[in-house]
This record gives sequence, C-alpha cells and structure tokens, in this order.
Amino acid sequence: MNTHLRWPSASLAIAAISLAAIALPDAWVTKFELTRAPLAGAALWQLWSGHLLHFGTAHALTDLVTLITAAAIVESALGSRRVSLLYCVAAPVLSLATLLTASALTAYRGASALAVMMGFAAAGVLWREARLRAPVVLLITAFAAKLAGDALGSATDLAGLPAGVAVVWQAHAAGALLGAGIALRLAREGSAGRYGMIST
Repeated sequence: MNTHLRWPSASLAIAAISLAAIALPDAWVTKFELTRAPLAGAALWQLWSGHLLHFGTAHALTDLVTLITAAAIVESALGSRRVSLLYCVAAPVLSLATLLTASALTAYRGASALAVMMGFAAAGVLWREARLRAPVVLLITAFAAKLAGDALGSATDLAGLPAGVAVVWQAHAAGALLGAGIALRLAREGSAGRYGMIST
C-alpha cells in the first residue's frame, strides 16, 4: 500500500466541533440533535448537526477516536477536501436512512454512523494489501456480530451511553452500507490508484 498516512484534518475538524458542542446548553442541543422534524420539512440543519452532538464526553470520545482512526487511512487515500465533501453528502443521507428505518426514534446524537462509514471505507484501502485482508475480514465479522446483537436487542453498548439511551443500530447499518460502497471503489483502485498520491 503506497498511501502514506497524513493528518486527517477534515475529521479532526469534526472532532473539535463535536467536543466543543458538549458544552452547549440543553436548549441549543434540542435544536440541533436529529429529531423527526426534517421528515416534515422543518429544521433541516439537523440532518447534519445531529452527527456532531453526543450524550456526554464518554460517548463523544468513543465515536470520535473511532472516526479519526479510520479517517487517518481514508483521508490519506482520498485527500481531506474529498473527505470533507463526503461528510457533507453522507450526513443527510445517513440521517434520513436512520429516520426512515428507526420508527421509534425520537432523537439521535452521535458520530457513530459516520465512524462506521469511514471504518468500512478504510477497509477498502487496507484491502489493497494482501497481508491485511485477514484482519479486515475479522473486524468486519466482529462488527456484523455486534450489529446483529444490537438489532436483536442485546446490550452491546460500547460507547458509554447514559441510562435510557439506546444504540440506534439502523444508523450503524446505514453507515456500513454507505461505507461498503466506498470501500469497493477504493479496493478496485488498487495501490496504484489515482487517489494514492493526493496531498492536501
């Protein structure tokens, strides 16, 4: 794999905003968390802002460490400008997919769907290296098992969510599907793909 890791500036910007948002007063949080309002054509900004809010510091750190770890691989392959565009396009797609498939959802906060998307995209980059394919398959299998557990109602929360807040597995599934599409594209590009030498 010829891509060298570079500073994931786009993802670090998201992390910085998300960490700063922890200090927002509750009145602001309720305006920016993802609710069902966008389905009625209201508060459309929530399709983006919901991914920047979290249920506390532990939740934020879990999501953001995962996001940045994967992004260090993906941004090195695609460049930060393309990843910034990807976030802008993916956020509302993931939000709408979550709202449409999680009928009981009243409010969503978290960068976990974006983190899952980036994790799968990173898998596409790593797949170019034959010796890394077994670990990639192992990680995807572990994710699939956790997703299945969440869908079946098992208590598999790893993000330190407060009592009364459930994992929205539909958001993770949407992130996985979107990320898998990106991964297939990146894997096909190969180690000599046209994105391998981009710098930002």
